[in-house]
Amino acid sequence: MNDNTTINNEIKDTSAKLLKEEKEERSPARKREIIKTILIIFLAGLLILTFFSNTIMNKSLPEVTTDKVTSGKLTERVRASGMVRSNQSYQVLSDGNYTVDTINIKKGQEVKKDDVLFVLKGSESEDLSTLEDAVADMELEYEKALLELPNDFAEEKKNVRDARLALDQAIAKRDEAYQAQFTNAQEKAQLQSDKAAANRLSSLKEKLTSTINAIDSDDYTTAAPEFTGNLPALLARSKNAEDAYTSAYEIYSQAIENGADESVVNSALADANAKEAVRDRAVSDYDSAKSDIRYDLAIQLSDTEYELDEINSRLPDGEGMGMGESMSYEECVADVQTKQNSLDDAVAALAKAQSEASVTSQQTNLEMTSKKSKLDAKKAELDKLKKKSGDIEVKSKYSGVVSEINVQPNDTTTPDYELATIDIVDQGFTIEASVSSDKAKKLKKGVKAEVINNWSGSTEAVLKEIKNSSTPGSSDKTLIFEVSGEVDSGTYVELSVPIGSSNYDTIVPKSAVKEGNDGKYVLTVKSKSSPLGNRYYAEKIKIEELASDETSVAVNAPISQGTYLITAASKNVDPGDQVRMKEK
Repeated sequence: MNDNTTINNEIKDTSAKLLKEEKEERSPARKREIIKTILIIFLAGLLILTFFSNTIMNKSLPEVTTDKVTSGKLTERVRASGMVRSNQSYQVLSDGNYTVDTINIKKGQEVKKDDVLFVLKGSESEDLSTLEDAVADMELEYEKALLELPNDFAEEKKNVRDARLALDQAIAKRDEAYQAQFTNAQEKAQLQSDKAAANRLSSLKEKLTSTINAIDSDDYTTAAPEFTGNLPALLARSKNAEDAYTSAYEIYSQAIENGADESVVNSALADANAKEAVRDRAVSDYDSAKSDIRYDLAIQLSDTEYELDEINSRLPDGEGMGMGESMSYEECVADVQTKQNSLDDAVAALAKAQSEASVTSQQTNLEMTSKKSKLDAKKAELDKLKKKSGDIEVKSKYSGVVSEINVQPNDTTTPDYELATIDIVDQGFTIEASVSSDKAKKLKKGVKAEVINNWSGSTEAVLKEIKNSSTPGSSDKTLIFEVSGEVDSGTYVELSVPIGSSNYDTIVPKSAVKEGNDGKYVLTVKSKSSPLGNRYYAEKIKIEELASDETSVAVNAPISQGTYLITAASKNVDPGDQVRMKEK
């Protein structure tokens, strides 16, 4: 509009000037010349206004992207999706009341048979306290009974007391050894973990250092590719741009030296300037990316060195761990059994002496034996409960992959509490997907489905069974696929199952198909001629869908091969709207 106003003003100024000159000269020839000039200016202005109005109108129209109608072969497919389920899994259960102390696994982790999955810590219960009190009372009663024996058995009594003291000391050492063994195992495990982490961090530090040095020297032969991103490509592009500019500038310089025509020199100069601009952009892009990546790598290197120093500071503390010259837990258990045997022998010797002393003492011996049996049984019960109150390692019964973890550290378990679920990978995986009965009729067992979200590239799915849906009143069918490859239970998978291929006369892009209240349709581009050139309009054509794949649809419609269809637009387009074609 500003251009139109300027032109109108110029026309008015020119007309006023000519009229003034006409009044001054007052000649008929001059008057005709002025009128002719005004008419020419008017027509030129009208032509310019017409051109700009056409340009403005085109800019306001929606810009559309088009594709052509084609013909040929199309493979129809059925889309389905479902969750990956393991064919066989087992639940890791707790056998008592414990507190979850350590979780050694993560979801999706592969485990081997006898791997330690959890460490559970027992708690001091009222039953344990009550049982300890009962054992103490029975021991007191038993020792009182021993003291009531005739003084003739003083030596046997002393042997029993000494054996009892030795047994108590052995039991205390055994309990200490058990705790020390567990603590030592934890320390060794931490040391191994620290060493593994130190090796990993050292390797990462070396990669980061070599990559930073490579970036500084612009030589990426020693750089780690996972850290350099697209720097090598950007460097190559900047070098190529530099070579192109140098070559163009040499051509320009040669043209000047050879005294070439001005047009040749100017053309060479323009080409050199264009390639210089390309080179500058390429160098700028490379320097910017290089600065950003080096900055990120420098921060990562600093963090890695800090973490590595922290781990290395702990490693000497873990060296040389062990129980030293003290007895092992197994040796302490054997020593307890030996001391128990010695006590049993001392009690038996005392009982024998009492039996040999008199008939009366036989009754006493029977009572003592009964007390001893009850005391031993109660002690065995106490030892069993004490073991449950200590730390328990829960190990895997099978090799597989962890699909579920149902506890967190410090959670409390009960008997038969489900701690985790492990999928037995050797038994395979399946996917159940629901489709309409019409689509299911077109499918055959044994067909191989394409896994759409197959990121690893190794996942395969084969249709093994088609059965009725388990949903009451549903006419849908359930497809069961056998899945193999790198896949985890619980993963959502999208499948594309091929039905068959056929030739069709009319195939349109799926992006061109739209659906309205009266069914599916496409928008074609219809051309109309005008004095200022061709005009393009959107025309609605109803279609009948015959088959489809991932990108195309075979249709029955009154459109011919090569017809342009609207697949996308800069804004909403309705039938009959004027549009402008996107330049390709």
